[in-house]
Amino acid sequence: MTTNGHDKPKTVYIPYMCDHGFILGAALRAHGVPTEALPPPGDETLAIGLDLCKGRECLPCFTTTGDIILRSQQSDFDPAQSILMMPTTNGPCRFGQYRTLQRNILDQNGLAEMDIVSPSTKNSYRGFGDNPTKLRALAWQGVVAVDLLQKLLHEHRPYEVNKGQTDEIYQQCMEQVVAGTEAGGGKALVEAMQWTAKQFEALPVDRSRPRPLVGLVGEIYLRFNTYSNQDVIRRVEDAGGEVMVASMMEWFYYTNWSVKEFSWGLGKYMGFLGMTLVDKYQQYQENKLVKQVEHLLKHPHEAPISQLIENVRPYYEPYLATEAVLSMGKAIDFAKSGLCGILNIMPFSCMPGIITAGMAPRLRADLDNIPWLDVIYDAQEGTNINTRLEAFMYQAVQFQRRVAKAETV
Repeated sequence: MTTNGHDKPKTVYIPYMCDHGFILGAALRAHGVPTEALPPPGDETLAIGLDLCKGRECLPCFTTTGDIILRSQQSDFDPAQSILMMPTTNGPCRFGQYRTLQRNILDQNGLAEMDIVSPSTKNSYRGFGDNPTKLRALAWQGVVAVDLLQKLLHEHRPYEVNKGQTDEIYQQCMEQVVAGTEAGGGKALVEAMQWTAKQFEALPVDRSRPRPLVGLVGEIYLRFNTYSNQDVIRRVEDAGGEVMVASMMEWFYYTNWSVKEFSWGLGKYMGFLGMTLVDKYQQYQENKLVKQVEHLLKHPHEAPISQLIENVRPYYEPYLATEAVLSMGKAIDFAKSGLCGILNIMPFSCMPGIITAGMAPRLRADLDNIPWLDVIYDAQEGTNINTRLEAFMYQAVQFQRRVAKAETV
């Protein structure tokens, strides 16, 4: 996979989606695969992507395409020694076609010698690398650690006494987690999370005025990519709120669930058993890392995927799949957990996002009319996001007060 018949291995380039990408790079390096995590996208990469794509793609396609083309324009880039990491999916989502379009774009831009490797949701991202089982297990541990780091960031930053200190601690902890992953995970990552706990324990915070807690659901790239979502989490914080984000772990557990369900339905019982064991292992590793920081978090544990699936059944058949299952299931979970608002974000014309937005009135009617805001991103920066967030946060504050008043009666 990583060689071209010579001794020198090829470099795997990972477009920046979120900080979890640094973990994938560290896991690959731990297995002897040279990697480079590309920097976060910006105006230049977006402009390149818009110029080269057809115009009907969703926003993440523009930025990831621009990321790799911009890197290829640098003098030290050798397409014959390069691999683009572009995961894919089955089903109707346009994400499953990124690699096909990007193959054409690379060929048309003098990069025909560059390979593309695409781990797939079809087998829950198994089968990648020379030792796929160990690599996936290591990457999983790192993903859990970053999810926990981001929970700590979002629960502490709105209440920090010294502005900017939480971000600094987060970056220091990220370095520890990346190093722990590259060292092989296990004890190294547990120690990284223990070190992380000490940093957040020492962080001065003022929680005398609790903020309304808002749940962020929607398309997975936009949830995490601050450039593409116009830094929506920080904007909510600036408007007086606190954000809880649907995790990356959730997506991996969901792909496990999908493989198990379809394996059972097709009579592939060994496949079902194998993925059940993967699930158990992931839960074991998750619990080991959560244990180190759970005393610092209001919601340290993930809701089981089975619970999210049952949440959504009255409104949508889970076997229809797509991210709509997770967005709706998690929105219901957030509301039942006492959150005061739901943000559903999506790329322009995203089918799962449109399904979720279309079902929102029914969901809200059954969830005490919790405030709900759909935000659509089309790369034109035309969301009027500040005005809309201010109105949304006003509703969230009123909802918080109404619930608190009802609880005291």
